[in-house]
Formats: sequence, structure tokens, C-alpha cells
Amino acid sequence: MILSFFDAMATDAGIRMHAVREANPFAKLLYETNVFVFYSYKIILPLILLSLLRYVSKQSFIHIWIILGTITYGAVAIYHIGWMSYVMAQVRP
Repeated sequence: MILSFFDAMATDAGIRMHAVREANPFAKLLYETNVFVFYSYKIILPLILLSLLRYVSKQSFIHIWIILGTITYGAVAIYHIGWMSYVMAQVRP
């Protein structure tokens, strides 16, 4: 949930600074339609997955994919921190 919110904020900031583009075509469409809808999508989807996770056994294929997705999202967050640091370093005099 935290990673998803951070992703939404970082993506929004990057788009506003013209430093990045949204790579996900569906999320891009939502962002271009309405930023509130974009944030809602980024927050509601993980909430749904979290609520469903309690019904899935820890040995199931779905549980493993959720863990892999969370690790991937963590890598995306690290990527966001990297480009944000780069952009901020370029802006400083």
C-alpha cells in the first residue's frame, strides 16, 4: 500500500516536472483523464489485493505472485528515488 502510494506520488511529480512518462498505458489513460482517478486506481487496487490475500494459502501460486509483485514494486520505488535524486541534482545550481 505504501509502495503504491509512493509510486503514484513519484509518478505524478515526475510527469509534472516533465522528467518521466507513465509507462503503463492504462495508468497513463487514467492520469490523462483525471489525476484523482489515477491516485484512486493506485490506492484501491492494492487494497483489494490485500483484502483478498487473507483468503489465499501461503503455499498457493497466487500468494507467491503477490510476493513477487511486491518485490518488483519495491524495485520500482528504488528506481523512482534514483531518478528523483538525479533530477534534483540537475536542478541545483
